[in-house]
Amino acid sequence: MRRIDTHMHFWTLAMERSYSLWMTPELKVLYRDYGPRDARPLMEANGVEGCVLVSAASTIEEMGYLLGLADGHDFIRGVVGWVDMLAPDAVRDLEQWARSPVLKGIRPYLQDLPEDDWILRPELDAVVRKLPELGLRFDALIKPRHILNAVRFVERYPDLPVIVDHMAKPMINQGELASWARDMEEFRQLDHVHCKLSGILTEDGPEWTSKRVLPYLETVIDIFGPDRLVFGSDWPVVNLVADYGRWVDVVDAALKHMTRADQQKVWASNAERFYGL
Repeated sequence: MRRIDTHMHFWTLAMERSYSLWMTPELKVLYRDYGPRDARPLMEANGVEGCVLVSAASTIEEMGYLLGLADGHDFIRGVVGWVDMLAPDAVRDLEQWARSPVLKGIRPYLQDLPEDDWILRPELDAVVRKLPELGLRFDALIKPRHILNAVRFVERYPDLPVIVDHMAKPMINQGELASWARDMEEFRQLDHVHCKLSGILTEDGPEWTSKRVLPYLETVIDIFGPDRLVFGSDWPVVNLVADYGRWVDVVDAALKHMTRADQQKVWASNAERFYGL
């Protein structure tokens, strides 16, 4: 079974200021450099042949850093970066960065913005409409409170390929399944929206169990089906509560009821199609 990881992060403490929104020494396991030499053995041990790097900072400097890493390592198949979508020259900046064929999309930090409806701001319209023109996608980093506004956003732009990161971060450790599932259901008929099976172990916490996370996986598998789901590890953030291989095992178990052909879609084919890898 071929595997592509659509959600990995590489960073260096030499750029610590870029990660000031969340990076602190108290995070311990995450407070160090993570790069290709750390990732490759884990990927190879779990049959993962390529990855998409996703921004971990809201700085343009990190965009250059990630694209540079991709240029030097063939297993990095794509980059999802960050641009200031409200900058006066946002469209021109986007056109410049899109000259790199490895740039596959952008991701604003919606989860950390004070306005839950920030993505609906009219000032964003020009840069959002430019994304599909440039062959770029949009990663939606959202939490449950953002879901319905995200639905309004994707309805507004039916030509924009959108992917929901981390299943919209359901609050598993609080048992909030029903309300999250009800809102996620709004994505069912929106065929241009995909979803990543990623990032939910940290939403359950250090005492996570497969039994608790499985209903959330089953929910998005039902809503998005085998053609609109992709695998992502959220490595190294997953190291806060587990490790790479344990998350692969959880996803593998959740997909066992699918045909082998459908499993292959989720593990690799959908990622290659969606991101144009």
